[in-house]
Amino acid sequence: MDYLEYKPCPNRNERRAVLLIPGGAYYYIGKQDVEKPVEWCHNRHFHVWVLYYTCAKENKAAYPAPMNEARAAVKAIRETGRIDILIGWGFSAGAHLLAITGTESRLNGMILSYPVISMENEDITHVLSRNNLLGENATRELKQQMSAETRVSDATPPVFIFHTAEDEKVPVRNSLLFAEKMDQFGRPFSLCIQAKGLHGVGMGDWTGALDPWLQEVTSGKRLITRSLAPGELELHTKQALLVQNYKVYDG
Repeated sequence: MDYLEYKPCPNRNERRAVLLIPGGAYYYIGKQDVEKPVEWCHNRHFHVWVLYYTCAKENKAAYPAPMNEARAAVKAIRETGRIDILIGWGFSAGAHLLAITGTESRLNGMILSYPVISMENEDITHVLSRNNLLGENATRELKQQMSAETRVSDATPPVFIFHTAEDEKVPVRNSLLFAEKMDQFGRPFSLCIQAKGLHGVGMGDWTGALDPWLQEVTSGKRLITRSLAPGELELHTKQALLVQNYKVYDG
């Protein structure tokens, strides 16, 4: 696959990997979402495959090529026979692609960094990403189908979600919406929201919360979910938020 690049960690015998999906509003591949995340993963003994998916060209919408490529990438990585644990990690529009395909693929977990989630909610959608993916005249049905929150089910893998409250391009409500759907289906999630930071902030202090989540999800231990209390996902202005709806069962 010429759109899938393999970046092995130093320990070639490691059987854990990350499928990395950069952002770029379905218009370009954000190279800034590659180098540092790959290094971060290698330092934790994960191999990395980077997905360079199809983007919009000359007013031609990208859909459905990115979705087909993401599903094929997961299948291809699994078929190598070298990986037992596969985590998806997407940024912005890449996180949307991951959230759409990750709910129907053989992933052990997903990391959604400042994700585009909804394509149908006009109050929170990232219009540029939607137009590049679906075209300006997409039907209501297609917008709904490509809204990641509608894909959550009782089979969705555990998710770590990161966003900033002041994201000026992709409203934080996208992440809150996905977390709400995960809660409704009793699926484990960890939601980390920082008060400060513009869209595309990249790697930072928030990865301190990602580390333990990654260890828990890849430990093979059972994750026991709980129902969130009313208002637990309410975001107050300029206030950070860290919510986890599960605990690790050691029995």
